[in-house]
Amino acid sequence: MNSPAESNGATAARFIAAAATRQFDPEVLDAAKMCLVDWCGVALGAYHEPAAESVRDMARDWGGSGAAPILLRGITTPALSALVNGTMAHCLDFDDTHVGSLAHLSGPTWAVALALGAHEGLSGAECLTSFITGFEVGGRLGNEGLGQALTERGFHSTGVIGKLAATATACAALGLDEGQILSALGLAATQASGLTGSFGTMSKPFHAGKSAMDGVLSAQLAAHGFQAAEGLLDGGDGSLANTMVQDGSVGFAPLELSAGQELLRNTFKPYASCLLTHPAIDAARQLAQHINGGGVERLVLEIHPLASQVAGKPSPATPLEGKFSLAYCVALGLRGYHATAEDFSAGRLADPAIASLVSRLELRPAPDMDKRAAVLDVRLEDGRELHAAVPLALGNPGNPMNWNAMEGKFMALAEPQLAARARNLLEVLRRFEEPGALAEVLALVRGPSA
Repeated sequence: MNSPAESNGATAARFIAAAATRQFDPEVLDAAKMCLVDWCGVALGAYHEPAAESVRDMARDWGGSGAAPILLRGITTPALSALVNGTMAHCLDFDDTHVGSLAHLSGPTWAVALALGAHEGLSGAECLTSFITGFEVGGRLGNEGLGQALTERGFHSTGVIGKLAATATACAALGLDEGQILSALGLAATQASGLTGSFGTMSKPFHAGKSAMDGVLSAQLAAHGFQAAEGLLDGGDGSLANTMVQDGSVGFAPLELSAGQELLRNTFKPYASCLLTHPAIDAARQLAQHINGGGVERLVLEIHPLASQVAGKPSPATPLEGKFSLAYCVALGLRGYHATAEDFSAGRLADPAIASLVSRLELRPAPDMDKRAAVLDVRLEDGRELHAAVPLALGNPGNPMNWNAMEGKFMALAEPQLAARARNLLEVLRRFEEPGALAEVLALVRGPSA
């Protein structure tokens, strides 16, 4: 915890600089490895996504040299590795979410840890330490309502808080001192970006990749003596939070950092869509078996206002827009689909039965409702009325995905790309803290897709 006279930047710098000396509880290490498995799965599953191909081709044209991996492609500089892999991790919108900050922290943060870990010759255990450190710093900075306030004002929290988490990870991986870390965090803060108006386009996953790239860039510049403003993580004119939330209703709270407790508040996605659609999908899937092919006359969904703001596209025209359409996601659930990556396709979007349900949904924002909850009422043409209430969507702490569910998710995403290597990769990721594990992982993700 910082003293009354200590800035958030100084508290974060002291915490990050001491990363190598810290011990973690087994449950924290387990959570970090689950994040890694999830990250690898969703990134590999997105290998052929157009956004991934564009960023990967651009990185090839730049031709950087280094030992950092681009998944299934080759090696390059850490910054380009982080950019490509971070973008891939968010392409499917299937990666985990830290609800407290409303940011996808693992996407950019693991991209940095893997890139610098490979390039700098770190062990898997050192990569885990760097990741946990960055996740903790980002999660704490985005808490206390700041992540939500950013989102409500049109900023993508992953491009703001995720960038700070990625930078903290990079600083830990490079072993920077407190002064260097202060400058790196200042550099990250001044590069904060990402607009929710980009949701439903390739720019959204790019926010995660750019956060990863900027995290590496900020730490490497600081290591070479670059100096930046040191008070941007506190209050005052020109600080990051005060600039983005100009009414002053919320800002960075005084930092109280722990040995990885924010990881235990993380949420994993069972569905390949915006997290704010998940309680609605849960509700729809509860009712699917009761419809039995009957015609639907009307759908009414009560949801948190932020869900309707961010994921309220009423008539999605592309699969990417479908990930931010509560109407489309509810339609998928009612038709018995599992909202996997394959369900966000042009063919599924054009299904007349899906389109009919999309047109019948009425959204009712409920300000007092939890962001992780939803209530769905369905009136059928035969007069029956169905009701489902979801107080806590699957994947959240309190209703978590277990390792069996994560294994199923990973294999479905990784096996089409790696074939028999997917099972081997999963096993190594589960023991990533053991000597030699990072080298094994790099060997398994090297080379072309299956």
